[in-house]
Amino acid sequence: MAGIAGVLGNDSGTLDLMLERINYRGPDETWKHENSTVHIGCNELNVGGRKRNAHYSSEEDVAVTLDGRVYNRNVNNEGDAAEVLSLYKKYGRNFASRIDGDFACAVVDGERLFLARDWAGIKPLYYGNDGNGNLCFASEAKALVGVSTDVREFPPGYVYSRQTGFFKYGNEAVETPDFENYEQAKKTVRELLIEATEKRMKDNAVTGILLSGGLDSSLIAWMAHEIKPDIECFTVSMEKGQDLPLAQDVAAYLGVKHHVLMFGEKEISEILPLAIHHQEMYEESCVHGAIANFLAGRFIQGKSKCVLTGEGADEFFGGYDGQYKQARNPEELAGIIDSLINVAHNTALQRLDRLNAANSYESRTPFLDARVMDFALKIPLEHKIVGEEQTGKWILRQAFEGCLPEHIIYQTKRFFAQGSGVAYIMRRHAESVISEDDLKAFNSAEGNPLLASVEELYYYNIFKETLPDPTFDRLVGRWDPMRPAFFPEWTSPTY
Repeated sequence: MAGIAGVLGNDSGTLDLMLERINYRGPDETWKHENSTVHIGCNELNVGGRKRNAHYSSEEDVAVTLDGRVYNRNVNNEGDAAEVLSLYKKYGRNFASRIDGDFACAVVDGERLFLARDWAGIKPLYYGNDGNGNLCFASEAKALVGVSTDVREFPPGYVYSRQTGFFKYGNEAVETPDFENYEQAKKTVRELLIEATEKRMKDNAVTGILLSGGLDSSLIAWMAHEIKPDIECFTVSMEKGQDLPLAQDVAAYLGVKHHVLMFGEKEISEILPLAIHHQEMYEESCVHGAIANFLAGRFIQGKSKCVLTGEGADEFFGGYDGQYKQARNPEELAGIIDSLINVAHNTALQRLDRLNAANSYESRTPFLDARVMDFALKIPLEHKIVGEEQTGKWILRQAFEGCLPEHIIYQTKRFFAQGSGVAYIMRRHAESVISEDDLKAFNSAEGNPLLASVEELYYYNIFKETLPDPTFDRLVGRWDPMRPAFFPEWTSPTY
């Protein structure tokens, strides 16, 4: 992980200001490359393993700074940013289409600047103009507070330069096989996920797994344990959390060291403002999930700097049954699944990224491997969601049947906040200070985002304490496609 930032134009201290604001993304080293026109820099987090200086590289007048990881087959002990530089020198502005990995990056070539972001939006990037004709960018929106009043999220899957504007790139870095039947698809899912886990552990930096006890993290734990038998697991839970016994079952089955942190209402109240500030969101479901992510980050400090997580399986294998079961026909179902994938970059993935960064550790996501995502999009929905009960992630469950106890493989989906009681506690807090009349008045005021609940207004008020300008409101995504957008009349700019 790293925090990147830059200025195209005249820099009068803005680069240093932005880097300082996101120093926690990479507290181990700060690097800068500057010339008369372009100024870029990064804060690097050293997660251990075989690689050093992974997030920046320069060669004569070409320089790269990168947040993310590159898994191209020819990357060995070379840093990730050095591989991006090599791809740029070979393919020019089409370099991003050749990257296998999760990334947001800046490439300086003389006085030209290129910005790029991975197509799933795993790694974040924001940009805005400072009012003096200078383009500023950074890994987090909060770095641009007071710098720009027109901050925008850099779109996933695009490359930008001032000379060519925004252009969407194709994915030429990976190629996945086609299949003729369900059995072939199931076999390929297993092979690709094992390969994705191996790639993320190749540099020996990964030492732990965030184990919720759900299907996805449990499968990651099994695969990681096959590769590294001394891998350790970390779980956070409330006293009556439904997932905790399952996490304990997985750890016991694998015979791994299991670290468990129990928390209660006091901890929730203490970290809520911090979690909202760091994740830059006020959407109800995302704030609920932030509690576990933030506490997990604090818990692993001093124990691990790089962990695996199960993020991405629900989006790409049909796991959000509370949403897709509301579909009235196959077309509507397909639309819901697509929506959940398309909003992940500024909902679930944003939450994961920010709360990792807030605690200065890196998480790696095998389910969001480029080949896994590409192949998952080829699998028909009837292989993912099966039977009268509409059981999700069916092909994933069957691909790993026998690897873990049956009650782990075929468990039902539970949202952490609901199963643990977090949602109830947070709702009670909100309702003690905000009323339905307050919500109605807020939603009636012109220019305000359309909030869905008293809770969201409670979170919004906390959000505004550190991100006061209206430009930051519009960066917040709505996770649940069954709820109205915050700004239904507003559409993304044309790139």
